[in-house]
Amino acid sequence: WLKPHVPTQGASAPLLALFSAMPTMEKRKTSAWTRVGLALGLAAASWKMTAPHAFVGGRAAAPQPLTAMRGYRLDWMLEKRNGEEGLQTADGWWVGEVGFEKAQAAQGLRYRMRPTAQEYKEGKEVDGLMFQLGPLKIKLGEIFGGTGNNAELREIKKKIVAEGMSDPAKIKENEYWLARYGHKRWEAPYVDQSTGLNKQFLRGLGAFSGCDPLKEERGVTWFEADYGKPWLKKYVGTKLPGFVDADQLKKEYNSGKLLNK
Repeated sequence: WLKPHVPTQGASAPLLALFSAMPTMEKRKTSAWTRVGLALGLAAASWKMTAPHAFVGGRAAAPQPLTAMRGYRLDWMLEKRNGEEGLQTADGWWVGEVGFEKAQAAQGLRYRMRPTAQEYKEGKEVDGLMFQLGPLKIKLGEIFGGTGNNAELREIKKKIVAEGMSDPAKIKENEYWLARYGHKRWEAPYVDQSTGLNKQFLRGLGAFSGCDPLKEERGVTWFEADYGKPWLKKYVGTKLPGFVDADQLKKEYNSGKLLNK
């Protein structure tokens, strides 16, 4: 192999410096090309991983025809349509939770025991539910309490109580049972006594027990529903105050003991 003659003295000193710098320059060029290649490789891998078809649900190049699904009919389930309260569906469309909430709000009714957006806007029966800290508004009160009752729902309850037993088939069957067995088979629909007008965090003993002889809570912090109690109507006038005295009560209590112990 022939080696180039490198002068070491005199006017040829600049050539010596040039030859000495050539390996360093070649290393720098090689390192630069390596970094460029590595960057291109990483870019290609990133594109492969983040391409639209890499995500779940991405549309394929040749989409297949979709099959129409049977959707849930929550309104039919709640109404027990066709005498069934299980799963009911309808072809072509369905009502989801968001749609059901909008349908309820359109009728002025609440969903999930939370006030509607219109009620918050008008400030109707939303006391203590919205907490504001500067520009931030948080529905902190909904964490600790809520009710599905509002003016519209209370009006519906009044109508149910006033209507009573309205099914012709059940009325006819009640007449048959009354003549044959001496009592009816069907009663009027039950309507709960909650109104959503209680402003206390915890109910008092009078409201909790239903007994407030001194009228300390009734009409003050405890307000009963004004549509009556349908299931108690049949007992009106059948009980006399003080009919069972202390001696009779003691006798009946002792009769239940074993060997009078």
